[in-house]
Amino acid sequence: MTAALNIPELINMGEVMDVRNLFLKLNGYKSADLDLIYKTGMACRYAGQNFNWNERNDQVFGRKPVTFEEALFPPELPPVPKPFRSWLEVMVSLFGGLNDCEYEPRKYKMKYVTEHTYQPDWVDSLNDRLVWEGKGVIPSLQDANKYRCVARQNGVHFIFIFQCKNINCPWARPRKDGTRMTLEEWCKKEGFDFTFEGEEAEFRKTPRYLHLVKTFGKDRVSLIDQLLAK
Repeated sequence: MTAALNIPELINMGEVMDVRNLFLKLNGYKSADLDLIYKTGMACRYAGQNFNWNERNDQVFGRKPVTFEEALFPPELPPVPKPFRSWLEVMVSLFGGLNDCEYEPRKYKMKYVTEHTYQPDWVDSLNDRLVWEGKGVIPSLQDANKYRCVARQNGVHFIFIFQCKNINCPWARPRKDGTRMTLEEWCKKEGFDFTFEGEEAEFRKTPRYLHLVKTFGKDRVSLIDQLLAK
């Protein structure tokens, strides 16, 4: 799969339209050309990183009224290949740094307060108490609290893969200087780790990641044994 990373930066949009129906079928993407999936994902990444997500999040999650001319809508993207929920998850799972980790492993469902269950995007293949979560934005304080509760109540550590850098937390109040807490700052505050789409493979080579693999939760049974015992 890594060979696909060296293909030219050209994409035939007609070919993308031809495989839309495959993307809509569960695991239909497996019948599509791998290079075309990669090119499509890279085009989606470029479109996403060149969109003003902070302003759009203010409009949506801050319920900020705007004129018709100011209204921002995300770029129109091809359908996300099922069972993935975003192009970020496609790229990370098929071509990125977590292609050795099962996507949404069902046996790793974790309970948290009020008897909700949380389904991780990926569980690390080297230490199953390291949980990876791909996010464009954490839209509400309730969502932020969810990750905190899951981590504390299940003894896991979150590593977030963010789609873009310097995205504001829509639910965070502006500071005196007008700035807002970013997703990266929130992670640091909560003690979680983070990287960015396309950089997860490099993160897995860092001393920080290797330290987490070696030490986090090593005084406990594996997460899967903990979940099966309940």
